[in-house]
Amino acid sequence: MNNKCYITISEFANLVGISRQTLIFYDAKKIFSPSYKDENGYRHYDLHQIDHIVTIQALKSIGLSLKEIKSYIETRNASETYSLFHNQIKKLTLSRETLDHTIRMMNNKCNVIDKAMRINTNMVYVEYHPKTYIIRSKEIPADASANIQYEVLSEHLKYRRKHNFHCGRELGGIAPWKKIYNSDTKSTYYSRYYTIVDDLNSSYLDEKYIDIKMPGNYLVVYHKGSYIETYNSYHLFVEYAKIHNLKLSDFSYEESLIDEVSEANPDNYITQVSIMFEKL
Repeated sequence: MNNKCYITISEFANLVGISRQTLIFYDAKKIFSPSYKDENGYRHYDLHQIDHIVTIQALKSIGLSLKEIKSYIETRNASETYSLFHNQIKKLTLSRETLDHTIRMMNNKCNVIDKAMRINTNMVYVEYHPKTYIIRSKEIPADASANIQYEVLSEHLKYRRKHNFHCGRELGGIAPWKKIYNSDTKSTYYSRYYTIVDDLNSSYLDEKYIDIKMPGNYLVVYHKGSYIETYNSYHLFVEYAKIHNLKLSDFSYEESLIDEVSEANPDNYITQVSIMFEKL
């Protein structure tokens, strides 16, 4: 043994914050070996090796495999290190953006569930809704077949994903509620699907599927039950408008707050149904 100051494997493991077993494993795989082994096979490390093991742990934490780490250690130079770190920065940035997106999605979902749990169902609220950008689907004919409805829905969902507009926002529907109410239809149907857009990039403003939900006063009912049965709540709007002498818009905006993602029983779904009005 030379005059260097060596420490045991247990002391080195404690110093750098990894397990003794990990150091033994790294040695066996020739990823990181002790500075010295005595005649009894005991491993000894010197303090200059700390930066080396810290680098290995850092590379592992950013997603490199042990095989990639071993290759890097064997061939490393300044140029290789720069290239490796530069590429990993790109990957980590993308991972961070994906993580931020997931967090926003979960926050939005928590917000709408919290709202749904605090409101009363089957009563009419008067709410002011600000100007809201939405992306909307193609128009769906009233007599559209199930296949056509599916095609329109599929296209809308693809558009949401392409432009990253699906961040925790549930799929909404614009319903010709007056036609449904005045007919014998026993199911809610939509003339268009829509999604609220929180962060609209100005480059999308001229796209044909971007629309605006106009600011103003809305009557709102939070329907409890399947979203295809919201027509059962339309009479509440009619009765309220008659009492208060209001003129209602021909279309309703219907957005799920609690749906199949968060509730197994359709009877417990909550759908926000909003209809713009003006006083006569």
